[in-house]
Amino acid sequence: MFARTHLFLVKTLLLALIAVSIAPSTLARPALQSATAPALSCAPLATGPAPPPSADTASPTQAPVATSASLKIGFVPVSIYAPIFVAKEKGYYAAQGLDVTLEPLAGGADLVALTANGELQAGAGGAGPAFWNAIAQDLPIKVVAPGHREGSPVATPLMISKESCESGSIRSVADLRGKRVSVNARGATEYWLSQALGTGGLTLDDIELQTLAFPEAVTALSAGAIDAAMVGEPLATKAEQDGFAVRLARDFPVQNVLPTAIFVNADIAERQPEAIQGLVTAYLQACRDLSGPRFNDPTNLAIIEQYTGVPPELIASAVPPIYAEDGEISSDGLNQLQIFFRERDQLEYDDDIDPETFIDRTFVDAAVETLGPADST
Repeated sequence: MFARTHLFLVKTLLLALIAVSIAPSTLARPALQSATAPALSCAPLATGPAPPPSADTASPTQAPVATSASLKIGFVPVSIYAPIFVAKEKGYYAAQGLDVTLEPLAGGADLVALTANGELQAGAGGAGPAFWNAIAQDLPIKVVAPGHREGSPVATPLMISKESCESGSIRSVADLRGKRVSVNARGATEYWLSQALGTGGLTLDDIELQTLAFPEAVTALSAGAIDAAMVGEPLATKAEQDGFAVRLARDFPVQNVLPTAIFVNADIAERQPEAIQGLVTAYLQACRDLSGPRFNDPTNLAIIEQYTGVPPELIASAVPPIYAEDGEISSDGLNQLQIFFRERDQLEYDDDIDPETFIDRTFVDAAVETLGPADST
């Protein structure tokens, strides 16, 4: 993060480098912002860290049993995929007889391709355009568990610079008409932006859409090189803490979407169903460890820091993701993204795919039977 004394130089550089808008297609989005909506606050979101649970609410580290299979799981090293590495460090995979290697990768497209060709046996990634295009090519991919969802407030808010908020140059989402707004990549975050804009009566056609990685977007906001940006946690909270940005849209209707999933190589699942069953059982156990206030258990925070490099105190103060403790895989939650990607001309096939053709719920059903009902307290 650049210091404030360098902001003029940063602004000049970014204005020269940042590409102009990507022309979006026509897309209607819902709901004008309420006339009685609260005034925009320039203060950080007042969530505060959730209290850690008592010692007996988090599952203990488990002793390994004799190894029966080896699996390599690909993942993106960000906190939304915490169940993947919490299950590893707490011994949940080992307790299922699995020798699991975790393979960090930069993005979802690589995860899908490597899982489809068998270099990875499983992946934790986004259900973006690359995912849907791979399914359309009949690549051997099966979704066996849900990833994360958004809660309220959302963990990927629409942000503006603190200067724009304090000066009053941007007071509401409606003020973004004709302005430069970024997403980190074309895909699910673009859907998030469309929903955020809809709260102010705007669509993607009403803004100049740009693409910047989340850290670059925060810098660009601070420099005045863009007007607003989607920023994922924990960077959103860090940007607030550093005085660079504030949340313009803290909540918008994306809670029913399933943006990420756990998928496996279908051929391997057929040959080694016991291994995939162990993977899903261990994963769901970790999801339960991370649900609600349990997310901020000190043991969990230390593991998340180990895999993401994010300090525990920042993780604890950020808006957490939501995990399905019962392992529910929402077909409709996945399909909302397919519909959006088609509207944005990001799919390479003509006829929509029924998500039920690549969802296999047998593993989560068996995992719930093994683990018992979730304790939501």
